[in-house]
Parts: sequence; structure tokens; C-alpha cells
Amino acid sequence: MSYKQFAILFLAITVFFPANSVFGHGLGLDKISSIDIQGKEISISVEMPLSFENGEDQITLTATEDETKENAKNVTFLIGLFHDNTMIFRNYFFAENGVLPLKISSQSGYDNFVINGKQDSLLGAYHGTESSPIEIAGPIFDEGGLYTFEIEVRTIDEPTNIIENSGVHVADLSVATTSSYIEKDSEANDVEFRMKSYFDKISAFEYNPETKLVTFEMPFDWSENKMSHIPVVHEEVHFPKDFVEFLSPSYTGHANGIELFKASVTIDDYSKEDERIVHFVLLQDHLRFIKNEMKKSGDPLPENIVFTLATNEEVSFPLTAYTKSEDFQINLSWDPVEIIPGLNTNFVFTVRDGPTGEPLRNSDYTFVILQRGQEIHRALGQAQVGGEFEKFTFDQTQTGPTIIKFENIRNTGQETEFGIVIAPTSVSLNNAPNEIEDSSETIQNEGQKSDNLQVEAEGGGCLIATAAYGTELAPQVQFLREVRDNTVMSTSSGISFMTGFNQLYYSFSPTIADWQRGNPMFQEAVRAFITPMVSTLSIMTIADSSSEIEVLGIGISVIVLNLGMYIVAPVIVAWKVKKRF
Repeated sequence: MSYKQFAILFLAITVFFPANSVFGHGLGLDKISSIDIQGKEISISVEMPLSFENGEDQITLTATEDETKENAKNVTFLIGLFHDNTMIFRNYFFAENGVLPLKISSQSGYDNFVINGKQDSLLGAYHGTESSPIEIAGPIFDEGGLYTFEIEVRTIDEPTNIIENSGVHVADLSVATTSSYIEKDSEANDVEFRMKSYFDKISAFEYNPETKLVTFEMPFDWSENKMSHIPVVHEEVHFPKDFVEFLSPSYTGHANGIELFKASVTIDDYSKEDERIVHFVLLQDHLRFIKNEMKKSGDPLPENIVFTLATNEEVSFPLTAYTKSEDFQINLSWDPVEIIPGLNTNFVFTVRDGPTGEPLRNSDYTFVILQRGQEIHRALGQAQVGGEFEKFTFDQTQTGPTIIKFENIRNTGQETEFGIVIAPTSVSLNNAPNEIEDSSETIQNEGQKSDNLQVEAEGGGCLIATAAYGTELAPQVQFLREVRDNTVMSTSSGISFMTGFNQLYYSFSPTIADWQRGNPMFQEAVRAFITPMVSTLSIMTIADSSSEIEVLGIGISVIVLNLGMYIVAPVIVAWKVKKRF
């Protein structure tokens, strides 16, 4: 991990996939749709509880007629349950109203399972009621991994309407499995990794300290009949927050050599106090994309997924964290992107509604910074337009793992946090973790200072525009960043310009941004004032970023155009008005 930008978290995935023990591929529910039974289409859902830790839990099968949306009547299911390619049971079950509750008693001391319930005389089908369900007792669901239900419909409408060859229909649900692995870091110290799988069992886990790469495998059936009802595959990689060697602003994930979408690999520093969790979340569309990419090679499809997780030093702002209730989300970025002890850092954030993502005006908050469990900064504030920023300067002793916490959001008592790492200026992690330099000389060195300003220009927040448009995610703000990073900063003259511009800009922009947050009318005036300038900057997008002359020429043209709009034109108008009167 480099000396540059260390950091970061990302909670959010726990919003969609709570950390419970049982999921049907992360959801606790699998549905078989549009089954043709004697010309009538029905759907069958299989629902499992979020945990089998109570000793007595329930699985529910429901048959519904697609046309009427009502439960099917007098349904006899032939159900086979399989795990690790081994059949656990295969029996008939009857549901008069289309709903079949199965009480599961995972009792210890059983070598096999026992089904308790009444049986009919026709097929020997077990039947029960909501108040007195069928009970299956024994060592069922004691192991984690994927469980397959093979379901046939043998009667419908009438108890005696026996159906032959209705087809075998499959539902897959998973019991979460957790496994631990002791791996060596770059200095041969033991580090404990934990894997939590919401799909199937993990194997071949390995951490390579030289490449900083985690790999692991999981069985997977790429056939269409399996993939068609898999909404999500969800895996978690856990490791200590103090394992700095593998802490990173972000991570890159691959599945069977195919690079995953950024949204598929997310960081959670909130759910566990001492652990960072990196989530792999592959939706059905992602799985199909991976499958299609693998098919291009012409090789047979594998029978597994090989995951890889690698550190990635690029910071992709904004970071997002949700409160546990999911009522609020916080977007966070900071400027400069490289947090350097001794230099001021602006933490820019937006308070949003959790379900809709809309900025929430007049949002009270408490901004807290923690290191090693100790509070080093606390500030009360109000994000009047949803977006706000807080300043803090870390001193030379305030380095290492750091928590940026937002407490009592909108006076609700709800909170969330981000985990980052503050790198000491004396450490160059690209080379050796213990290599020490004189930090004061580093900051004073002009070359190093220029580099710092370059980082500032590349990742810095547009404070005035962010306050004007209410959020750093506004299209106008994103456009300004893109023009700056992709065009202006692509040339040496652009870097020189941004270096000088930043020295001027950051001398007054926090004040202007603060005024906007305190005065909505001033905010509207600033927005109207800067909108023409934002529009003229679109001219920069036609410049060839690899051409120094072209970027310089078009850049000067844009500057001249803005001088004309904001200075020359108003002066001429004022002169003509004065001359007329």
C-alpha cells in the first residue's frame, strides 16, 4: 500500500444483506415460477428463517396460482432435500390451502431425522396445520452450505387428483457457513482471516503477502436451470482492522479471472468493531456476465468460482455508509485526498435519506474522530442543504487506523462510521514499512510539496460548487472533477496551473461554501453565477488530453471567454447604462 491515500471503508452492503445465519442466496427465499400443472400455471416459494439457532424454526412452502394470485388448493408435494450431493429425506407432504409449514427441530443426539405428523391413506403424505405443523426433528441444517429442494406436485385442486410426471422443480437455499484461516503476513506473523459464505462452503483459502492477494474457491453450477433462480451470491472476507498490510482504500475483485464491477466488492468497517469486512455480492446479471466472458475462451465451464481480492489504492469518492436502521446514509469524501499530518483536511459529506438517497436539509449531526478507541475530535453541526464539511488537522502523533463517526444524525440517536488509515509522513509503504524519513524535510521539500498539491488537485473537493448544488454527487460537480482530472491534469502546464489555482482557491472557498450553507438565497445566487462558467468548461472536453498544445490553447480560450462574460461584458453594460443616463 502506498504512502498516498490509505483508507477506507464502505458500509452499505449490510443494508441489503443483514448479517444473519441463513439466506436463500442472501435473501432467505427462493421462488419457482410458472410451473404448468394440467394447463394451470402455479408458482412455488420456499422460505427459510434467518437463523436455525433457536432449536425450533420453520420452513414454509407456498403454492400460488399465477392467474388468480390465490393459494392453490389440496396440493401434495413430493419433496426431496439434498446437501453435499446426499439426500437427507424424500417424502410426500399435503397442504389443503397451498401453504405447507414444516417445523424444524435441530436437536442434538439424533443420528437421523424423524418426521412427526399425521399421514393420509392415499399417498402416505404428511399433513399438518398452522397451529400444529409437521415436525422434522434431527440433525438437519446443522451444517452450512447450499441445500437443494427437489419438488414435484402430485395432487392439486382435489386430494384424489393424482398427477403423474409433473416435472422436478428445484429451489436452492443456503445456510451461512463461517470458517477461519491462519495466514502469514510479509513478516511471517500469523493473521486470522475469516470467511462467511451465504451460498456454499469455501475451500482453498490463501493469502499471498508478496502480492497482497486473497484467493478462495466455492462450488458453483453454471447451468441455466440453476442460475435462473439465483438472485445473489454473497461472500464475506473478514480480517483485523489493525492488519495495515492489507488495509486499502478499495479492493479489486475477480471471479474466475473476470474482473468484477466496483459495486460487487464493498468494504464494511461498521458491523464488527475489530474487523474489516469485504463483501463480494454477485447479482444474477453479474453472474451471467461472468459466464458469458468465460464462454468466450471456448473452454468447458468450471464447476466452481475462484474469487480473488486485491488491494487497490485508488480512492473512489464519495464513500457511503448507512445507519443500522437504514433510515439515513452518509456520503463522505475529503480534500486533499492524501491526508497528511500537519496539513488541514476538509471532510466533505452529505446526509441523505436511506431509502431514496435524497439530500436531507437542516440535518443535525455530531462529527467525531477516534483513534485507538480514544476520541481526538468532536464537533456539532447542521447540514442546512444536506451537504456540509468539517475541518481537522492531524498532528504527527495522530496516525494509524482512524474512525470517522457521525452520531445522533438528525437528533434520532442513529449513527454510522467510516474506517480509514492515516499514514505517517515518515513512512513510505511502497518500499519498506519501517523505512523512516524526516517528515519535516518531506513537507518542506518543494518537489514533494508539488506532488502533494497534485494529489490535492486530482482528488480535491469542489467546495463552492458542492455547496451551490447541494451535494458532491451533483452532475455539475462531477463534471468539474472530470474536466480537472481527465483533461487539465493530463498536461504539465495544467498541473502547474492547478498548483497555483489551488493555493488561491483554498484560501477563500471554505468561507464562501460556509456562507452558502447559512444563507439559501446566497446559495441560489452563487449557483446562478457559476452555472455559465460550468457550461463553458464543456469546451475543454473536445481537447485531446495527450496534446499539451491543444489543452493549453483551449484552456486559454475558456479563460478568455469567462473573463469576457464575468468582467468585460458587465463593464461594457455598466458603461453604456451610465452613458445613457
